[in-house]
Amino acid sequence: MSNSLYPIFLKLENLSLLIIGGGKVALEKLESVLGNSPETSIKLVAKEIIPEVRTLQTQFSNITLYERAYDDHDFNDTDLAIIAVNDIELAGEIREKAQKKNVLVNIADKPDLCDFYLGSIVKKGSLKIAISTNGKSPTIAKRLRETFTEVIPDEMDHVLDNMQNIRNQLTGDFNYKVKELNKITTEYLSDGKTAAKPDMEIEKLINITKTAQRKANIYLAIIGVLLLFGLFGLVVYQFNLSGDIQYFLNKDGHIFYWMLFAGFMAEIVAGSMGMGYGVICTTILLLLNVPPPVVSASIHSAESFTTAAGSFSHYKLGNVNKKMVWVLFPLAIVGSVIGALTLSHYGEHYAHIVKPIIACYTLYLGINILRNAFKDKKSRQGKTKRRTNLRVLGLIGGFIDSFAGGGWGPLVTGTLIKEGRIPRYVVGSSTVAKFLLTITSAITFIFTIGIHHWNIVLGLLLGGVFTAPFSAMLTSKLPTKKMFVVVGIVVILMSLVTIIKSILSS
Repeated sequence: MSNSLYPIFLKLENLSLLIIGGGKVALEKLESVLGNSPETSIKLVAKEIIPEVRTLQTQFSNITLYERAYDDHDFNDTDLAIIAVNDIELAGEIREKAQKKNVLVNIADKPDLCDFYLGSIVKKGSLKIAISTNGKSPTIAKRLRETFTEVIPDEMDHVLDNMQNIRNQLTGDFNYKVKELNKITTEYLSDGKTAAKPDMEIEKLINITKTAQRKANIYLAIIGVLLLFGLFGLVVYQFNLSGDIQYFLNKDGHIFYWMLFAGFMAEIVAGSMGMGYGVICTTILLLLNVPPPVVSASIHSAESFTTAAGSFSHYKLGNVNKKMVWVLFPLAIVGSVIGALTLSHYGEHYAHIVKPIIACYTLYLGINILRNAFKDKKSRQGKTKRRTNLRVLGLIGGFIDSFAGGGWGPLVTGTLIKEGRIPRYVVGSSTVAKFLLTITSAITFIFTIGIHHWNIVLGLLLGGVFTAPFSAMLTSKLPTKKMFVVVGIVVILMSLVTIIKSILSS
């Protein structure tokens, strides 16, 4: 069966619209127009106008209301008309007069009398999809709109912006633009065997430049570290601080050196997997019998610096979905404060209960990491999951991260990626939200348990900072699946040891 409708998108804000009627149907049509083209010049005429329509007029200065009977002169200087009256005969008469004035008409709930339809609109930023069922079933159109709205990711607007930027940057004739776009797309589609090889000389120069830049960065990092050590040695010698430093390094059973190792391992894991820093640090600290509040406080104090750098990098690279961050972080901060206060008040006195609880959680995370290592990519791609409530996820993630010393990455980042959201925006947005809740958690711990764990914080921080410039090189040479297996087994074993020690000591 043929469908006579041809979808056309109008710049409605450049046209004048007349609405005849002031009841609930008129309100529905008015809200639909304003929701898609809020600056449209609208003239509404009706004998009676309900309060909800008048409320809209206070919000939109482009709406003019006339509480009177309709007149033929109302079609003067009108491009489109919507007739929202209950009397079908009157609607037919108005339609005939509108057609004499060459004005297109839409009559509510009467598709046979309509010159145009107001479809159900799916909006994702610059993307708009109009759905119409020829007026046969508005319910089906509404359900289709809800389905499309849920399925199409919010990041689609960023994709459209990126494509527009690529198009605007391309100059030259049509053939040249096609070739350039083909280069860009081939780079992502190629499996490595059939990769395109255009402009080999330019490609060689680019590779040489990248190699030189990489080596320069390494040399600069080494020089910076040497200068830092030299300056540190000069300060120690000048102010005779060697005794104090020796005491600082040896206190609490040489825990500073253990923290250097923990920071190093955690940074390697986080660099390869995008998560796991808190999990590794927590399991090591619990194994060393550090009180749970000090565990979480130390990790969040050290993470304040590392997540700040990560957040800044993601923001500069355009990996941050601001809308996602604004939804995630407010309740994540609330959750982190509740978690920090709960751990501060009960973690010390009830350490024999809290430690095995946290160890059980890290055990669960270790099993999850191990399971992800053997998960089939194809089976993962075939499943479509229902979208998680971001506010609830942020609240739970913030609480668990503060209370257990880690878990934001596996819970929040992992959940969002499994739902099929674009990984680039998930990791960037999640990192920014994590930075905000880490700062909040660290401040909460400072005000509740004070600052008496600087040897742990400094060890974690130095271990991570010195490893960070080289973690990308190291992890790029390590197979990801084997890293997942090793980390998962280590976390599981250390968590089991902590649980067994807690049971035996009680």
